[in-house]
Amino acid sequence: MKKLFTIFLFAAISASLSGQTTQKIVINKPLQEFPDVYDLSTPLNAGITILYIGVNGIDSRWRDVSSFANSSRHRKENLPNRTVSEESKMKLLNQLIEEIIVYKDSIACMITKRDSSDYSIRWLYYENSEWLNRGEDGRSTLEEAQELFNTYASESLDELRRSNIVKNVSTDTLAFVNYVKQSGVEPKEFLFNVLAKHPLVIYGEIHRRNASWNLLSTLLTDPRFPETVGTVFVEMPAYQQNEFDRFYASKELNTEILLNIMRTVQTVGWLDRGQYDFLINVWKLNQTLPENKKIRVVPTDEQPPWKFLQTREDYDKWEEKSLDRNTKMADVIEHTLKTKTDKRNCLFITGYGHAYKSHIPGSYSSAPEQEPALSAGAQLVQRLSEKNVFVVLQHVPMGTNFGYLGLVRQGLFDAAFEKAGNKPVAFPLTNSPFGAEPFDADFYDSFDHGVGNYADNFDGYIFLKPLKDEDEDCMLYEIYSDEFINEFKRRVAIFNQDPSRRMGVEGELTKEKLINPFKEKCESEKVKRWSYLFE
Repeated sequence: MKKLFTIFLFAAISASLSGQTTQKIVINKPLQEFPDVYDLSTPLNAGITILYIGVNGIDSRWRDVSSFANSSRHRKENLPNRTVSEESKMKLLNQLIEEIIVYKDSIACMITKRDSSDYSIRWLYYENSEWLNRGEDGRSTLEEAQELFNTYASESLDELRRSNIVKNVSTDTLAFVNYVKQSGVEPKEFLFNVLAKHPLVIYGEIHRRNASWNLLSTLLTDPRFPETVGTVFVEMPAYQQNEFDRFYASKELNTEILLNIMRTVQTVGWLDRGQYDFLINVWKLNQTLPENKKIRVVPTDEQPPWKFLQTREDYDKWEEKSLDRNTKMADVIEHTLKTKTDKRNCLFITGYGHAYKSHIPGSYSSAPEQEPALSAGAQLVQRLSEKNVFVVLQHVPMGTNFGYLGLVRQGLFDAAFEKAGNKPVAFPLTNSPFGAEPFDADFYDSFDHGVGNYADNFDGYIFLKPLKDEDEDCMLYEIYSDEFINEFKRRVAIFNQDPSRRMGVEGELTKEKLINPFKEKCESEKVKRWSYLFE
């Protein structure tokens, strides 16, 4: 049966638009007329195999049928299987497979009619002699589904070609180890060196990372810091500049001002204890400095001004007029650099997803209806020149905005650092074996054919310690006061959300229910932050 099934498909292709860029094969049969056979050899067979995963609830197969560019391919554990009701099974089996469209023998889609106004477009990539799932879209008509594929087929082929580049990793670490030993320097010295040479150094970080904040705090203890750096930009609400100034102008340490600032970040507040401690350490340093040497902290981010948002209409109006977060950061920094009288240079501490230099759209930084802007790093290089901006990346796992999936370059960099002794080290990326590798620290961006390599995105690289040895950080649970819990409830009520469910607690939401679990984790034996990547 399987052999006849395959012959049918190839006959259809031969009889179709042979020789053209795009081939369309009309099927027009319900799923139940095809056998439940695991077969990824053709687009039709692969599409049917994937549909039967849904019929049978065998979600553990998703990794096997997924493209390299799918996050499910990189997760350590398979998804659990599930029970599918007979009603749901029959609905799936009655889906009408309308047609297969193939683009340049590498990209395909299977269009399935689920009901009169619901068409599924299942994207398939040809990798390692198999047709694999890349994702699913939906449209209201067959014509709209066809148009979607025709519009994005070429772009998808670019993604597949980039995916093949990212997937190919050498096992030879010799050049990397030698480069670390010959060109690497201690991270603090590296940062002071680039801070002295460039008006702006962008430090791309992972949030809530104690090892990183410890490094930055050691800079503050060195007398070179106030001589070199006059302004520190941070990824916090720009409209809170007056509160930052008030905090740093106070003669006594008033942590409540700082906690209140952190309570205005996002909807739930900001729990980065390392950043909180760093900002306090800047205040302490300033107490020892003359007025003309004090460090100014400048927040740069576009965040909702919750104090003025009382209704959903208020929020929607603000969001409609809001700037892309990357653009806001770049605007604040550019304006500050061009208007400040302080001749010292500047340090911008931000998530590395805002720091890279490639000219690809930023992620999760714009309102839903806005066109995403370039990253803050790319915009600042454009505005201030490559010479004046130096961008640093710290060694990170391969991540998304929702978690981490593996090791960059599939562990190549980690292996090199281990062979070089796993000592903290920093080095320039230009003309280095690290810099020549395709950029894959941001999982989703790594498959954009315009993202380039590590040196295209960052100028320097810092290794802090082995990822497997890093502890989970202690969250800043002090932000949860009774007053802030009430404010949080008010914020989520704007969106008709349940505050307890939003925070993952049962019953009435109280500060104790949020604080106690965090406090227990802080006081107990530390777990490793990325241990699951090494299991």
